[in-house]
Amino acid sequence: MGVQKGESGPHSAILSASAAAIVDWLAEVGTRWGFPADACRVHGLLYLVAKPLFADVLSRELSLTPEATRGALVWLAGEDLVTEGREGWTTQADPWILMMQTLEKRRQRELPSALAVLGPWRHPTDVDDPAVGRQAKRLLDLVEDLAAIDAGTRRLSNHTLRRMVGIGGRAARLLGATGRSRGKS
Repeated sequence: MGVQKGESGPHSAILSASAAAIVDWLAEVGTRWGFPADACRVHGLLYLVAKPLFADVLSRELSLTPEATRGALVWLAGEDLVTEGREGWTTQADPWILMMQTLEKRRQRELPSALAVLGPWRHPTDVDDPAVGRQAKRLLDLVEDLAAIDAGTRRLSNHTLRRMVGIGGRAARLLGATGRSRGKS
């Protein structure tokens, strides 16, 4: 890794300490999803500033080596999350578009292989242990349910999907607040 957690803020001329903490958090969360930490840091900075930055500026702002920055940008470009132009590197300013792009890449990579591995368990022919057969079928059911949800949501426009998630989020917050107040009585 090219930088240690917490190094963005004190050395940054662009980000406040609070904004640098967001970059650090994105790197931490990204690694839990299997993404490279340096790529998440670079992407986080580009997202927050919402303007093009050259690789040398990214390196300096994030205390990354030029090699680490180059590697992060190559990875991000391969994921279609950044583009390079005459004025530097940029990313989408809309977090929904970024999330949908990331989920689509994951879907393309992971769903076909999951279905290929688990598909034979729909009608297994040689199951030594009934518990293994049952658990494999449950896992297949989950993956097929996720594939069906994915297929359904891809037919929705971004606007409709945002509204649906927004309504669900507001309902969850309302129910959460209601549940908390009920629990106190």
